[in-house]
Amino acid sequence: MQLPLGVVVGLLFVAGLLLSRIHFCMVAAVAKASHGDWATARSIALISFGVSAVLLALAAASGSVPRQLALDWPVVAGGVSFGVVAAWNRGCFVGTSIQLAGGDVRALLSMVGWVLGFKIAGSSMALPVLPGQLQRTALALVALLVLLCLLWLAARPAAQPSGSPAGDGVAWRASIACGAMLALIDNDLWRWDPSSLARALAQPLALVDSLQHHDPAPLLGLVLLAGMAGEALVRRRFQLTLPQLHDLVRIPYGMAMAAGAVLAMGGNDTQLLRFMPGGSPHGWVVVPAMVAGILIGMRCSTTLALLRS
Repeated sequence: MQLPLGVVVGLLFVAGLLLSRIHFCMVAAVAKASHGDWATARSIALISFGVSAVLLALAAASGSVPRQLALDWPVVAGGVSFGVVAAWNRGCFVGTSIQLAGGDVRALLSMVGWVLGFKIAGSSMALPVLPGQLQRTALALVALLVLLCLLWLAARPAAQPSGSPAGDGVAWRASIACGAMLALIDNDLWRWDPSSLARALAQPLALVDSLQHHDPAPLLGLVLLAGMAGEALVRRRFQLTLPQLHDLVRIPYGMAMAAGAVLAMGGNDTQLLRFMPGGSPHGWVVVPAMVAGILIGMRCSTTLALLRS
């Protein structure tokens, strides 16, 4: 039984607040980790852990398991290409959304590129759907737990002085709570992530038909953006930044990100928050491919790269 739309809207708004608070961005996580700061990477892994734990519990209770896809070489190529261009764009799907919610209008150019890219690239290739097995989701949960342990061992959080706020403790609780909420929504097959919003906007006729039938589900990504904007306003970090001429390069970057996501059977938001914690084998290959692509993009000398702000 699906969650009521009102409940989904409430959960998504809070999830947007938490994603913005944690600054969920795959590009930022890789960039910071390359300089020894693993906090964002830990938070993302904790969110995926929360998703996997709830999906496993729901699967054990109902017998339904998340969609799991087989492997094929194009998903690796798509993951690497997505990562390279996301690094040049200075943000992944969620990270770019957080930028826009914080007042950076330059991110809107990337989103225009996403819509155009999904319009041109069309549907994802057809990968065979694997038989749903509870063991895969359980294995994903164990693997995420091992990954978290390795991240903590690689860079343990600094000890907090006596009397200081326990920021890291708040962060891990917020991360797991965010993952749990998103898992509840994902389990009911609601499409809420930024890339799903871009896909909906790329199909205007289907979107209009949905709205005529009083189905606002394709626009749920706007609720996530509203939550992100709410966090930016509450923390007083909302700052309007207008695009300049050289920022127009974000449009082709966005188009290339969409094309990479189509080839990889999902962008980084879908992989980290649905496929990888759900135990899909292709997700566990695409995410490392995206990380590799981001590292390549960060180190690749290109005249297309955005000027540092």
